Amino acid sequence: MKSRKIYVALSQFCENDERPRKVLQEAGFIVEENKTGRRIKREEMLDALKEADAVLAAVEPYDAELLAQLPKLQCISRCGVGTDAIDLEVAKKYEKTVLVTADEIIEPVAQMTLAMILALARNFSLHAHDFKEALWKKHTGWLLSEWTIGLIGFGKIGRKVEEYLRPFGVCVLVCDPYLNKEKIPKGVTLCDLPTLLGKSDLVSLHLARDSKEGYLITAREFAQMKKGSFFVNTARGYMVEEMALQAALKSGHLAGAALDVFEQEPYPGPLTKYSNVILTPHIATLTRASRTAMELGCAQNVVFFFKQIGEKDGL
Repeated sequence: MKSRKIYVALSQFCENDERPRKVLQEAGFIVEENKTGRRIKREEMLDALKEADAVLAAVEPYDAELLAQLPKLQCISRCGVGTDAIDLEVAKKYEKTVLVTADEIIEPVAQMTLAMILALARNFSLHAHDFKEALWKKHTGWLLSEWTIGLIGFGKIGRKVEEYLRPFGVCVLVCDPYLNKEKIPKGVTLCDLPTLLGKSDLVSLHLARDSKEGYLITAREFAQMKKGSFFVNTARGYMVEEMALQAALKSGHLAGAALDVFEQEPYPGPLTKYSNVILTPHIATLTRASRTAMELGCAQNVVFFFKQIGEKDGL
């Protein structure tokens, strides 16, 4: 295989395990990495990628303008499953293959969701805020068995969340238009979105859809939720209307929320001022084991891609 250049856009590549880098180097690739310690900015991407044959991508944007200026780039290997930052139609037009690491994200995202649900149920954010203000103040929480939890989307991550919730005795409602009714686990109730919103004590979002489709959760949907209920989003920030969420929290209609994803990242917005809101910087997949698995899969995808090209070309 002739030497090809791989650019690693990930800001935390091989933080805990050198194997992903070795996979690329042992396959004969020249590896260049994002050494900024942060997400690469759009204005930095052209210079970083102009000589690259492939990129190990995070969630930085690959838009039509950029892709048109990267004739050498053949493969975008996503460390993760979401491709909403990539213009897939334009990538196809310019014959740039997009690959993902799908299964590696299921367990960490589901566990992060469970952690957020438990934290909201026991008012962790409120207690932590009060304690730091020297207030010895107690907020009564809930057992999860007291709650009905609604899952919007019941793919692999949604199913894993339900599996984790099962031992707690939670009543689970599911809304998923693509779900085969015969494949619903025992004890799970399939319903439409208005019913789920109106009956759930906590709603958790596990759906993927194109950002061009607009918001899924707006002021109308928040108004349909039970007064005093909670909202969790570890899926996509652009599916939730932030101003509507803020209004629902400010009015007291929602008792709290937990978010790991945002329409604009890094997130600088007003939700940071709410003591009943848990905010994390898009780290649901960031565990030692899952991160290594994702990076390995991402690197191996590139190796396999160029191996296939070599075999096709007789190299």
